Formats: sequence, C-alpha cells, structure tokens
Amino acid sequence: MSIFPKMMLSGTNLFRKLSGHMNLMENGTPKKSNKKASSRIMRRNISYLIIFSLMSSLIMLREFSLERFLGFFLICALLYSIYYGDIIRYSPKYMREQKLLLLLGILMVGTLASGWLFDYLTASLSIGLSYLPAETAKYILPIPAGALLVTLLFDFHTALLFSFITALLTGVWLSDATITLYFFIGSLIASFSVIRCKKRSDLLRAGIFVSGINIFSVLILLLFSGNIHADTAVSPIVAASFSGLGVAAIVSITLPVLEYIFKITTDISLLELLDLNQPLMKNLMITAPGTYHHSIIVGNLVEASAEAVGVNPLLARVSAYYHDIGKIKM
Repeated sequence: MSIFPKMMLSGTNLFRKLSGHMNLMENGTPKKSNKKASSRIMRRNISYLIIFSLMSSLIMLREFSLERFLGFFLICALLYSIYYGDIIRYSPKYMREQKLLLLLGILMVGTLASGWLFDYLTASLSIGLSYLPAETAKYILPIPAGALLVTLLFDFHTALLFSFITALLTGVWLSDATITLYFFIGSLIASFSVIRCKKRSDLLRAGIFVSGINIFSVLILLLFSGNIHADTAVSPIVAASFSGLGVAAIVSITLPVLEYIFKITTDISLLELLDLNQPLMKNLMITAPGTYHHSIIVGNLVEASAEAVGVNPLLARVSAYYHDIGKIKM
C-alpha cells in the first residue's frame, strides 16, 4: 500500500520539475541564450556578406576609383543579401552549418577570381595572337565552373540563383550586357548536366555540353550584332569551344579539395564507396560472404526503390552495402 503514495509523490515531483523547466524555457535563461545565439549568428552572417562583397568588388575593379568601388560593393552586397534571403526561405538546412555558408561565399568569390585570372592571362596572350583578340577572349572565361560546383556540393536550386548572380556580376565587371546572357545559359547547362552525376567522366561530358551551348550562344549574339559574316566572327567561336574544357578541368581539380576540407560527401564520393574493390568490401567478402552477397542484393533493391520515390539512389545503395559491415568483427 505504501508504494502507491510514493509513486504519486514521485510523479508530482516530476511534473513540478518539468513545469519549472518549461517556465524556464519560456521566461528564463535558455530563451535569452537562444536570442543571443541568433543575434550572434546574424552578426556573423552579416560580416560574411560584407567581407565577400568587399573581396568581389576588389576583383571587379579594373582601375581604382572610389566611386566605382563603392558602386561594385553596393551591387555585390545587394545581390548577396538577396541570395542569403533565398537560402533562408528555400534551403534553411544550409543555415545550420557555418561551413556551408562560408563555402558558398568562397565559391562566389572564387568564380569571379578565376574569371579575372583567365581574363588577365588571355589578355596577355592575345597581344601576340592575332586570331584571339582581347575583346573576344572573354568568351573563354570559366564562369560556369562555379555553378557546376554548387550543384555538386549543394543542389540545383542553390546553383540557379548562383548562376544568375555570377553571370550578372561578370557582365557588370566586363561592361557587357550580352556576356551576362552568355554565362547564365552556360551555367544553367553546366548545372543541368550534373544533376545525376554518376561517374567522374560526367564532368568531362558537362564541359562538352558547356562548350556546345556556348558556341550556340555566341552564334546568337553574332546574329543580334550583325557580325555573323565578319572576319572576326571565328575568334569568339573558337574561344567558346575551349571554355567548357577549362570548366571541366577546374571542377575536376577543385572538387576533391573542397570535399576534403569541408567534409562534404558528393555523389562522386558515393560512387567511390560503391567500388567493390574497396578494402573494406573485400574484407567483408572474405570474412562474411553470406552478408556480402546479401548486402549486394539489398543494395540493388534499395537503389530501385529510391529511384521510384525520387530520393538519392546512390546514397541508398551505399547505405545498403555497408549496413552490416560490423559483422567483420563478429
């Protein structure tokens, strides 16, 4: 009989503790600490916007002028703020990790920096090359590489606005409105071509697609300008044909580095884990052959199911391959 009063007393004490904890969450320190954390995160993100806007405006500034620098800075700050708002609205999962926002800023600035570097190199080379005038060398800039990397590391929606911003800033930087359309279309094709990237050779295929669409875009621009029959019409077509190769080369080099530094697993990394010649899978085949064949069969079933419901089939298959890997130790 004495057990029930103790149980009731314990339940009452537990209820009081929970009630006190809830009141503390509503009126006490945790709520204040959440506000402090939110304000701290907001200040950090604003500092990111300012820093990346300053870096971008310095890259875009060909000749120092305080007015042009302020103009570039305000344009960058406005576009980056819009991008930040889009991420908050449509991709809030990226707000939970500081490194992802930092990576997006690095990719934005890095895309402009790579464009500046290629522009400088091609301008220097065009001095002695009559078939590559300086005014057409801009068509070889690897601006779509940034959108391709964002698609692989994040998602297509994030890459969509990224493509527009980088193309727009490049057009402002080069003082050429038509080049904005050229790079935006190239970036979109680059993003589309790697939505279902299943092997590293897909990066080269994406580069070929970019070259093809860039040639088509150049022909359209030449038609608009009425220079399709001019002698100088060949050089921009040649530059556009090599642009995709530069994009593929840059992405192939930088993607593994970014994956390693920021600890991000892309579909290409998942494909490497699917290799049955991995030492871990070989060990599983030797020590637990039944589990090994079971994992292969489950992987095939899970991959088909994932494709049917529209989720990542590579991630599903990798999970199935390694779900019983602990049996090696048994």
